[in-house]
Amino acid sequence: MLVFDFDGVLHDSRERAWRCYQGARSEMELWDLPDLAGPGDLPVVYQGVLSTSLTRWIAFETAERFWKRHAELTAQAAAGEPHGVIAELMAPLAELAAGPGYAVVTGSHRSSVLALLGRDLPAQAMPRMLLTRDEQGSKSDKLRLLRDRYGATAYIGDTGSDVRHAHAVGLTAIAVAYGYAGREDLLAPRPEHLLATPADLAA
Repeated sequence: MLVFDFDGVLHDSRERAWRCYQGARSEMELWDLPDLAGPGDLPVVYQGVLSTSLTRWIAFETAERFWKRHAELTAQAAAGEPHGVIAELMAPLAELAAGPGYAVVTGSHRSSVLALLGRDLPAQAMPRMLLTRDEQGSKSDKLRLLRDRYGATAYIGDTGSDVRHAHAVGLTAIAVAYGYAGREDLLAPRPEHLLATPADLAA
């Protein structure tokens, strides 16, 4: 079984993530956080473990509250997304679903992920397992469960943190460079594969 992250891997939510980052920054008056000019600046804050990455500017506890609020705002804004699953990945997901199945492990909320997947995928092409921030445990805990219960072998993510979670439970780490993090962050924890585009992942 392959396991996918959602935002930045199966779904391009960079514009929404940037808008909600700016919104949470303003709402919480965290002016010490970087003022990101656009989605292309997301790698500035998406480095390593998210809350820890923000300790360059704010306290860890404040960073935890910031990312919680960010997740709430991105979930609220999901209904306005023009697209669900990245087009090149719809057919491969349907093939996986018809065969060994696939899973999604994400830091997003379950309701928004299901709504976005369901825009483009018929019921028979949906993931066998979806584990989100609404379930207890870290990404490593959830990947370990999928490894033990379903024989998961690889995790596909778009941040260095995703690579580290995969390696922590003995999974192959496949990083994609079209998501939230920069190449330096992705390469630091040494993924087994680094893919440049959705077409590369589909292949």
